[in-house]
Amino acid sequence: MPPVSRRDLLKAAAAASLAPLLAACGESDSPPAAAATPGGQFLHGVASGDPLSDAVILWTRLTPDNPEAKELPVDWLLALDPELSQVMQRGTGQARASTDYTLKLDVRGLLPGQTYYYQFRSGTQRSPLGRTRTAPEGAVESLRLGVVTCGDYARGLFNAYRRVAEREDLQAVLHLGDYIYENGRLDDVRPQVPPYEIVSLADYRLRYATLRGDADLQELHRQHPMIWVWDDHELANDAWKGGAEAHDPATQGDFFARRAAAFQAAHEWMPIRTPDSADLARIYRRFVFGDLVDLLMIDARQVGRDQPAPPNTLFGETVPVFTQSGDFADESRHILGVEQEQWLVGALGASTARWKLLGNQVYFSPLKLIGAPRATGLSLFLSNDKWDGYEPARDRVLAAIAEAGNVVILTGDAHEAYAFDVSDDPNNPLAYNPLTGEGSKAVEFVVTSTSTRGDGVVGDSLSAQLQRLPDNVEQLLRLTNPHLKYYNNSLNGYTVLDIDAERVQAEFWFVPLVSQPTDEESLGAVFRCDHGSNRLTQIS
Repeated sequence: MPPVSRRDLLKAAAAASLAPLLAACGESDSPPAAAATPGGQFLHGVASGDPLSDAVILWTRLTPDNPEAKELPVDWLLALDPELSQVMQRGTGQARASTDYTLKLDVRGLLPGQTYYYQFRSGTQRSPLGRTRTAPEGAVESLRLGVVTCGDYARGLFNAYRRVAEREDLQAVLHLGDYIYENGRLDDVRPQVPPYEIVSLADYRLRYATLRGDADLQELHRQHPMIWVWDDHELANDAWKGGAEAHDPATQGDFFARRAAAFQAAHEWMPIRTPDSADLARIYRRFVFGDLVDLLMIDARQVGRDQPAPPNTLFGETVPVFTQSGDFADESRHILGVEQEQWLVGALGASTARWKLLGNQVYFSPLKLIGAPRATGLSLFLSNDKWDGYEPARDRVLAAIAEAGNVVILTGDAHEAYAFDVSDDPNNPLAYNPLTGEGSKAVEFVVTSTSTRGDGVVGDSLSAQLQRLPDNVEQLLRLTNPHLKYYNNSLNGYTVLDIDAERVQAEFWFVPLVSQPTDEESLGAVFRCDHGSNRLTQIS
């Protein structure tokens, strides 16, 4: 990173004096009072997110000394050094009961590609020191991003989050959803709080607060800005725009009331720059990292998804596979919704960046139990919840992806790690060559869970080997899915992307256990996609 000149500092300071620093919250940019009014404690750490070249979101939550207080002042400052001696901006915000005493600031007038340090104060209490980064601008040589997903608090400890926090060379961390889980699981590593399936606004707020009390997650947020999108468990399992498989109106009330509560809590507790305060369902948005990367974070779960079609084979729900016929071939069914799909296609077409990254919830590539060329109609698909269940919508998006070129899809949800060449007809040798990758239109990396997979089966005893048989059978998927180049369904972890003008490289990292603390990790595989190739090469 080039040194910051005195001219740059003066320019940024001037911009800061004119910028509406806290427009989203209506806060003042005046310097903090000499002695702030006592207010509370910073028990949930700090966070930053949604970095732009000149702005970043700063977040904290004040636990009030007086629970009856309606609002409390919180002083903040942003500096160029960890000693906070080179202060660039400072001000006072309000932690309000109406937003669960969270404070979210959209700090503007910053320098591009710059590391900043920030801290909050309430009375004599000071928050942990946070570190954040703005996005680079102009010509960018390289970029490293962490990618995480699926952190079920009850299923395991957040060892993977701690490993990501320890990496000092990351520009940002992408979170692809299932940041919280709505279930009431009690019988795993640690109990959910509250100890039941959450439905109300108070429930969702308490679930976020519980997670944000975790030291490993706090450290991740303290060290890196996060770019997040939700999946389904931020609301309810297998959610779509009008309901959820796991929501029962008879016992859990009106779905849209529950959805409104879940969305409000998410926008309060996550360091997201809310795109539209009048429509909290909309979170798809774009980030620019100079001329190297356009990052398009989409919502394939909540805002526009139609209800999944039921399986259409003779097996019914017993073996819930399906063919691309009937409702599955209906071009009017959407997974993104009309507005978001148009936005995505337009953004891909307009991008001039070297690489286009797609932050996506459910796997985009076909995954089949029985594979056959598309024209035969004989393929049996495995999950109507994924893009497979919305093939006409996928075809439209894939056409835009193929036209754009150099597209890398990043996916969560599966609790497993995959690497795919992206083809609309992977079982057709005339359309896709699995040996060379010719015919692939993009690549997809599916990130394993942070903790949701659990420890799996540990050891080499006969009993353990027998328990692994179903996992081993799943490896047969690679025989019917020749575009699947990597698969790990036993470990939790994260992925690191290393990007330059010539290639995007993905490192699949794994932690051995989530039932107890560990500082161990291992590199499972490394894949590369070269500029212009739109296909995978395995490095290790």
